[in-house]
Amino acid sequence: MITRRDFIKVAAAGGALATLGDMPEAKAAVKTIVPDPAYCYESEKKIPVIAEVDLVVVGGSSAAVAAATAASKAGRKVFLFTPLSYLGDDICGSFQYHLKKDEKPVTALSQKIFVQKKEPTPLHVKQILENELIDNDVVFLYNCFLTNVLQDNNHAAAGVVFANRSGRQAVACKGVIDATLTAVAARMFGLQFSPFVTGKQRFEFTVVGNSIKKAPELLSAELLPYKMKAKGKEFPVVNYAFEHELKSDTYASLMEVEQKIRDITWDADQGDSSDLLWYVPQQKIIGQQSYTNTFTSVRDIPLQAFTPQNKKNIWILGPSLDADRKIAEVLMRPVNALLLGDIMGELVAARLADTSMPSELHTVQSNAMASDYGLVGELLNPLRPSMRFGFAQSERGALPVLGTYDVVILGGGTVGAPAGIAASRQGARTLVIEQLHGLGGMGTLGLIGRYWDGYRDGFSSEIDLGVKNMAPEDHPRQQKNWKNDYNSDWKQEWYRREIRRAGGEIWFGAIGCGAVIKNNVITGVVVATPWGRGVILCRTVIDSTGSADIAIAAGAPFEYTGKRSIAVQGAGLSHISPTDYYNNNDWAFIDDSDMLDVTRMFVQAKVKNEGAYDIVKLPQTRERRRVIGDHIVSVYDVLNHRRYPDTISYHKSSFDTHGMIVDPFFILSPPLARHTIYEADVPLRSLLPSGLDGILTTGLGASAHRDAMPVIRMQSCLQNQGYAVGYLAALAAKENKTVRKVDFKKVQRHLVGIGNLPQRVLTDKEFKGFSNKEMELAAQSIPDDFKGLEKLLTDTKRCIPLVNKQLSLCSDAEAKVKYASILCILGESSHVTLLEDKIKSYPQWDKGWHYTGMGQFGMSMSTLDALIIALGKAKQTSSLPVILEKARLLEPDDYFSHFRAIALATESIRSGEAVAVLAELLSKPGIRYHHIANLKDARNRVVPGSDDVSTRNRALKELHLARALYGCGDQDGMGEKILKKYAEGLQGHYARYANEILQDQI
Repeated sequence: MITRRDFIKVAAAGGALATLGDMPEAKAAVKTIVPDPAYCYESEKKIPVIAEVDLVVVGGSSAAVAAATAASKAGRKVFLFTPLSYLGDDICGSFQYHLKKDEKPVTALSQKIFVQKKEPTPLHVKQILENELIDNDVVFLYNCFLTNVLQDNNHAAAGVVFANRSGRQAVACKGVIDATLTAVAARMFGLQFSPFVTGKQRFEFTVVGNSIKKAPELLSAELLPYKMKAKGKEFPVVNYAFEHELKSDTYASLMEVEQKIRDITWDADQGDSSDLLWYVPQQKIIGQQSYTNTFTSVRDIPLQAFTPQNKKNIWILGPSLDADRKIAEVLMRPVNALLLGDIMGELVAARLADTSMPSELHTVQSNAMASDYGLVGELLNPLRPSMRFGFAQSERGALPVLGTYDVVILGGGTVGAPAGIAASRQGARTLVIEQLHGLGGMGTLGLIGRYWDGYRDGFSSEIDLGVKNMAPEDHPRQQKNWKNDYNSDWKQEWYRREIRRAGGEIWFGAIGCGAVIKNNVITGVVVATPWGRGVILCRTVIDSTGSADIAIAAGAPFEYTGKRSIAVQGAGLSHISPTDYYNNNDWAFIDDSDMLDVTRMFVQAKVKNEGAYDIVKLPQTRERRRVIGDHIVSVYDVLNHRRYPDTISYHKSSFDTHGMIVDPFFILSPPLARHTIYEADVPLRSLLPSGLDGILTTGLGASAHRDAMPVIRMQSCLQNQGYAVGYLAALAAKENKTVRKVDFKKVQRHLVGIGNLPQRVLTDKEFKGFSNKEMELAAQSIPDDFKGLEKLLTDTKRCIPLVNKQLSLCSDAEAKVKYASILCILGESSHVTLLEDKIKSYPQWDKGWHYTGMGQFGMSMSTLDALIIALGKAKQTSSLPVILEKARLLEPDDYFSHFRAIALATESIRSGEAVAVLAELLSKPGIRYHHIANLKDARNRVVPGSDDVSTRNRALKELHLARALYGCGDQDGMGEKILKKYAEGLQGHYARYANEILQDQI
């Protein structure tokens, strides 16, 4: 396995090799050089530059925040990013909340954190650091991993490239402060460090609530002189010191140490723990001056010790400076780091005062000899239309191969963790990569530790029993209803132990940011870790990111919010205290794949949960990007109980919609009430991205219509799906086949045997469509509350003449309206007068629907709303006066569904006759100005309440009306101006919706 040190060596020498190879006289010398299997070839690319600033701060430590703030105060424009979902990784990530003897906070920021009557909580520290950046106009992003550095034509530091779920982006700058623990940016520049030496090293790890453990690897176990307090309870805090060997200078070696430490320290009383290991990096930068004096004060260390040789405009802020490791350890302490950050931020700001912005940007890229494992696919898009500052040129190069596995699972959540267990148990060499520092995703770290609906047998029942058995029967935290409720932290640990027990590997704190594709087969994944970017080769990728990240990077088509619809299930981000297991909520829309939106959400959640112990570390979303697979599970598949010969998972749930629905069936015939449980099968084809092999896409990222997803997204069902794909992927490895070519009946027989699937799946046949007789009977039953509509809409070509026939035979007025509604919503205009007359019969609006998140079942619009939407779909200008008559009755506080109905209908007809009425509605006080422009705006606009719907209702009214006005011709640019504000705003779903409307993308 290639080490980071070797990678830097090759990167530094590679440029000369490439240049030499272009010279005729040198060709003979390089003929015998063969591709290096330790590297994967990467073609040249252009990376979008999303910002130009004076200073980029890499990392989110307390020192990073202090430096960014100081530089901003000194007049510099500053950008900061961190791979975590919070700031202060040295404090909150490593639980360094206490001051040691003789430590005194001297800066204003350190005093805010440490000088108080009670011990700080994680949320307290995170919010102070976050507010420091916001109040001082520092732009920052969470969940971003450094992948490359940029230099100008003079080889001076000129920017950075980072990866996140939005893809990869670059930021250009005059200077870089590398505030990472191991000086990752400096390493990427190829700067010189002291050599890596194998041997035992000290690592610290802190737990909350546990009893003190004993183990041979332990150097010490110290009960810290404070307790974590939450909800009237106190939890002891224990700091452990271990001695472990870091076998190689790789992230994999660090992760193996972390997993061993977690093996020892966990017990059933644990309420919280460090995300990160606390250790002093043994390698140091070779600086302009080595500091060897006896340490007396942070101010005594010269800037030259933090400044590398032979590279302009980069400074090392942290323990990798050129100083004795004992001094580095002292500087790591937060109270000293905060002072150091303050000093360095101001000094660097002064150095950059007369520095020019680089005109050309190039990535520092390895030119090592590399093997052609396939095309490296990834997303390269700016985060917003206005965030376009050109491109950084990334020449062709080489990515280090970080490992080779049979099965690689991206995302260790509800599906990914069970997949890791199943694949490992079958003997496949398996790696699970998880962005957070625990497994289980939404059900554990997301704190949804309670099943809603769902099928509970099969592997899910093994999980439930395993979690229960993590502690004795009489343990005070045992859940009485353990088949329904579970301790989230116990489940995290059960997953982790089972994967390791079966021989699987786990990497925390890393993401997948690309795919390697050869002949439409995925041969590997590109991963971003806190130590950089590389490739992991594998036979099968299980994309359990929940939003099809890897499949989409590989080029798979997908569906999401956009011009077609802004309907998305509500989401939240809740508070958490030690030993909590269930805190559900719904107060926002969150786009997991939009880092501006995710960062905005974490800012708002801190305000909404102010005073709590902490907040969860991932957005609690129910809907994400969905890949388009070989089959898309539709609403009609669910309603008609469709069966498949390749069923891979079995689901049971109500239509827990958490908001609007969009399918024509539901507009005319809303989902039934909460107690109505639907059974649904999901075929293997819906987990296979169209046109790709070697990859399975699971969970919320699977191929399904968004209105069908509520039935197939329940935790217990997805846990079984995870086991199934893990078993399938392992079988593919055993048989040396891709997942598309495995004998799937063999997989099904195993899944039936363990109770994952019902016996019938072994004989289920392919659905051939409904017979003419069945369709005719369905048409005849429509007057009975649209009974049979779920069959008719599976084949609209046959549906339309059948409905027309029944309408002509029908004498009942209400039945005629039902038939006419079906025809209109399918775009047929022959019977619009029936709907017009019905709408006219309403003197006023009926009872409508405000956007509802929690407990949303049944209708999301009124009968009149549905009639107006259906009438609009017929696209007849002659119908417009009927619609506008109702529009004129609306007031700002009326039901959102009424505004939505008017907007959808008028936008479908697209007539200038609607402009004046729509503009008048938009001009009413309270309708406009609900976009969120920046983080300060986001923080200040938070409305109390864990299930607030008011903010969504207001913004949705404005957006729907603006879209309709713009589509009908606009008035004085009002609609366009509103859409542009949302297109540039922080709310991801709104931004995409508005931008696609403005770009006229369908």
